[in-house]
Amino acid sequence: MKNRITRNVNLDRGETIQKEFKSLKAKDKFCSMMLTDKRLIIYTYGREIVKGRRVKRQIMNEIDLRSIHRFEYYYEFHNKSVFLRGFGLFLFVLGLVMAYTNYAGIIHNVWPQFDGYFPYIFGIAAILATIGLFIIFSTDKVLILQMKSGLEEKTTLLFFPTKENELALRFIAGRIHIH
Repeated sequence: MKNRITRNVNLDRGETIQKEFKSLKAKDKFCSMMLTDKRLIIYTYGREIVKGRRVKRQIMNEIDLRSIHRFEYYYEFHNKSVFLRGFGLFLFVLGLVMAYTNYAGIIHNVWPQFDGYFPYIFGIAAILATIGLFIIFSTDKVLILQMKSGLEEKTTLLFFPTKENELALRFIAGRIHIH
């Protein structure tokens, strides 16, 4: 199977292609979608977990537009773990302590060999504090597509939150009329 959907799909008589999204930025996969006036075709190629093993897999879903009864896309935010946030807090406090001890002259009294490195210690302290704050307050953002069609067929895809991916999913959602 080739990565181009148009070479792998046979269109019915009178069926026209409304829009083709050739390369959407999915997580850990290559993904492309094609919307015709009768069906939505999703092609994915990438790693998946099957029976506890990671395998490369090519999947082509052809979903009739009339069978879709739930289509949603949304952003999901994942916070960092408590251990990683604690490490970020440690870096932030370490940067503040370094800056204070350098400003108060404690470093020069304890280690006189650092007398010439006065501005560099402030720079290192600022970098540590900035990295610590970034680790504490950063979140991962994911764009999730969930679609249910038929009785039990559920399609879930994870995308990077780019403007192109959101516009593609918004266009597809606008063409699907759920009854």
